[in-house]
Amino acid sequence: MLDGEKVILEQKIAAATARMNELRRTNREMEVKLVIYDAIAGSRKNLDDLSPNFIDDLQKEVAKRREEVNT
Repeated sequence: MLDGEKVILEQKIAAATARMNELRRTNREMEVKLVIYDAIAGSRKNLDDLSPNFIDDLQKEVAKRREEVNT
């Protein structure tokens, strides 16, 4: 493989990795919002089925929204 081809492939891999990470972050934010909306609507009775990491993200989002409301 030529050096130029290798560099191009590395750049494409880096760009794809960055895009994938952005999509993962966006997906997580949407999941958190969906759980919040479900809880508000009453369709979710508890959070027992969520992972501890997800609960942490959920708490951070709720705290952020409460801060926005209070300011």
